[in-house]
Amino acid sequence: MASSDSAHSIGGDFLAALKRTFVPVILPLAAMWVMFVLSLVLGNWFNRTLALNARDFGGLIGIIFMPLLHGGFGHLLGNTMSWLILGGMTSMLTKRFTTVMVSLWLLSGAILWVIGTPWVCHAPAASGCVVNHIGASTVIYGFAAFIVTYAILARKFLAMIFGIFVAFIYGISMLIGMLPITPGVSWTGHLAGVIAGVLVAFFLTKEARAQRLVGKSSAVAPALDAPEQRGRGGRNKKKGDAADGMSIDYSKYT
Repeated sequence: MASSDSAHSIGGDFLAALKRTFVPVILPLAAMWVMFVLSLVLGNWFNRTLALNARDFGGLIGIIFMPLLHGGFGHLLGNTMSWLILGGMTSMLTKRFTTVMVSLWLLSGAILWVIGTPWVCHAPAASGCVVNHIGASTVIYGFAAFIVTYAILARKFLAMIFGIFVAFIYGISMLIGMLPITPGVSWTGHLAGVIAGVLVAFFLTKEARAQRLVGKSSAVAPALDAPEQRGRGGRNKKKGDAADGMSIDYSKYT
């Protein structure tokens, strides 16, 4: 009976962890699909009205709505898969996923509003074309850049595994996506997402990096102050002299 209760408790905790991790990832994705269906009914009205228009005050609304808008089924489906994979990884790395996502969402949009260039979108048939920026790829590129940068700065095992995966699986395609060589692709949007991802990861790991430096300093100082102790076989090290500050528990920063 006790083992049954324990298994039930573990199962409940696992389901609760899944909800905490993936519900914040799925909800924005569901909103994208709702907006896409509505755009089909309304004849692309959302894409014409709520897209981001760079350096135009009327286009500032796109900072909020641009990631929810897509030009076609293929566009949305491709972003759906990348959102689930990269967003899911980001949510597994940090308990602050909502903060990270909102920061990437707004910051990438703001950067794109400043540096964005006109582009030709993938519009649904017979609905015309929107020349402004739409799509969730700015945030998706932000997720990818966040994961790689977080892995480099935080140096957590899971983050490093995810960072290597993203670099090898998405690295080349991301680099191509940030070059003005593919018609119909908002390369400045991708670039804005990468910039936002690096900045958000750098800010999120600020305290962890500072404490790691303190740990290194405290490990070096005793070695400089203590008198040399030599034995018959050479120098004897005190226990703890080899500490490099890398064994810090970073969980409280996530």
